[in-house]
Amino acid sequence: MKEEQARKHIYLILGYSGLLLIGLAMLRNLSIVNDHVGYGLTMFGYFLLVSYFKFEDDKIGATRKEKAFYRIGFLVVLVIVAWNSYL
Repeated sequence: MKEEQARKHIYLILGYSGLLLIGLAMLRNLSIVNDHVGYGLTMFGYFLLVSYFKFEDDKIGATRKEKAFYRIGFLVVLVIVAWNSYL
């Protein structure tokens, strides 16, 4: 049982790390290119990807507490890095 829990946490960490890197790459690209249509398409695609992650979190059996922990951590890191890149 503990091995299954550890595996679940590893997948959550890897998934949200990937989502974080994609988000940061997206912000960097949008700040350099300054393409408004591309910005809309990228944000729409990113929201779809986040929705998929919500589905996958349920599929692997993550509890509400675990999902909240990883989502809040993901958002905090994304906001801090994005904020620092614009200063």
